[in-house]
Amino acid sequence: MYNCSGPEYSKLRQILAMLRLRMRPVGPERYQVAIGQLAEGQGEDGEAVQPIPEAMLVFCGMNQALLNQVLEVIRVANLPPIPLKAVLTPSNREWTTLQLYEELKREREAIAGAEKGQG
Repeated sequence: MYNCSGPEYSKLRQILAMLRLRMRPVGPERYQVAIGQLAEGQGEDGEAVQPIPEAMLVFCGMNQALLNQVLEVIRVANLPPIPLKAVLTPSNREWTTLQLYEELKREREAIAGAEKGQG
């Protein structure tokens, strides 16, 4: 979890706890640690960098049915938008937080550009 620690996200934390999912907030001092290591609770703190400016979730160790359930519950819970979501994969597990954030931003911009082209 990135930038999901304020009171506006207390409902999200409650939902994830009800589903018996562990949450691990990630601060800027851990952005240099590989996503896979963060998921396993490993990696050393480093020098804090500029925090990413948006909320971001990375889902780890979930099957497709559980992931779909979590996304649906988040959708209907009327939570603040969390536009950046990813699933830990063999391809991205060695990426740092900033690498993942940049990739998610590129994907979002590509989708927005494609949607504009269809309008």
